[in-house]
Amino acid sequence: LIAQQKPQLTAAKATASSGRSPSFWWALLANWLYFMSLGLSIPNLPYVVGGLVNPLKDGAVNTDPTTPAAIRVSGDIEALDQALTFLGVGLLGALSDVVGRKPLMAWSALGFGCTCLIQGTAGLPLWRSFEALPLLPRLLGSRASVATLFVADAIDGVSSCMSNVAQAYVADVSPKEKAAINLGIFQGLSIGGAFVFAFPIGGILGAKKGPRVPILAAAVLQFLNFLIITFVMPEPLPPAARANRKLDLREANPVGALRKLFGRAPFVRDVATVYALVTLARHVLDAQFTVYARYKFGWSQQQSGPLLVLVGLMLAIAPRVVVPRLGLRRSITGGTLVFAAGLLGTAFAATAPHFFAAILVAAVGCACIPALVAVLTSQTAEGERGALLGGLASVDRLLGTLGTTGYARLFAYFISDAAPFKLPGAHFVAAAGALAVAFGVAVGTFATHGAAHGY
Repeated sequence: LIAQQKPQLTAAKATASSGRSPSFWWALLANWLYFMSLGLSIPNLPYVVGGLVNPLKDGAVNTDPTTPAAIRVSGDIEALDQALTFLGVGLLGALSDVVGRKPLMAWSALGFGCTCLIQGTAGLPLWRSFEALPLLPRLLGSRASVATLFVADAIDGVSSCMSNVAQAYVADVSPKEKAAINLGIFQGLSIGGAFVFAFPIGGILGAKKGPRVPILAAAVLQFLNFLIITFVMPEPLPPAARANRKLDLREANPVGALRKLFGRAPFVRDVATVYALVTLARHVLDAQFTVYARYKFGWSQQQSGPLLVLVGLMLAIAPRVVVPRLGLRRSITGGTLVFAAGLLGTAFAATAPHFFAAILVAAVGCACIPALVAVLTSQTAEGERGALLGGLASVDRLLGTLGTTGYARLFAYFISDAAPFKLPGAHFVAAAGALAVAFGVAVGTFATHGAAHGY
């Protein structure tokens, strides 16, 4: 795959003073390291939360992440992250059009590194000073040391912009006719390719050394990423390319970013609506995935690893296979249906093999996401891509705020005694419903406006 794509992906529009040319591979490396850290953290953070939230069990720390209290707190922490990112990611994306991609990517790596460092040490004596703050125990309803997890995700929330700025980097160095394929490969290799390694490593380390060790390793990776971006990676937007760009705070704030995205021509607005619905559904895979697998099948972090590896492989391969063969339009419409089918299968899977198969089907359906991004970027001028992708990131985070806490509460409710019936997969059913609506909007949009825009 790399041998086939390298000649067309290394074309650059600017050359750094160091002699290094900006290319697809720099953005890929930065985002790959970022998602390596995320993949190390995802299977283990719920256990850290459980150890801080749950009461002691037989005098020992109870790290069980499947208690309703642990599920709710995990959802609330992630919702804070998503809400703060929603407020700032549009600004950071627009700012990258003005000051360049590198400073914002470095800021994101540094922020996530600090987040992982705090998460990995939460509840240790280093943070006992938080217990002196009298309001925190009442506000959090649990040990005051949980406050450090909220602090960690607040830092991540105000610095998170790596993925959308890296996508803008890819768009900067890609010919227009190759942008869709390049963005699909970028998502597959940098996200799926990272998860292939990070999930099993994180699962094994967490099971053998405790959940804090892989999270601290994630922090080290991000500090390394910060150094590479700052001192080695070339800038794709030379000063001449941003000389006339000024930061417009009316458009860079989250409301302005959404208005600019959804207030455009009907075609862009409708495609953005499909993206929003698909994004809302996608967050169900981020919300309580390892906790759901543990609840349903009793899996540990290590046992979840093989499935997460397969998901990573499918995310890496599916866009490269699906988008060139089906084209953007059919990748979007067909992808939403396949994604919905996979989520319904996940919700009602009675055995581990059925669960495996359903998740893999959902991963294939995720090929609709880079296709949607490619359609939207094709309708945007070069100097506005950062702002557009910042707007998409604002949508992602706003819906992540709603979806993360909403899905967590659906899950917690339908496994509790208060539910009229037990349905642990209720949150997957809800996400499949959002995809059904997305399919209907996509079909209508392309039928009405597609031909005029080359789709």
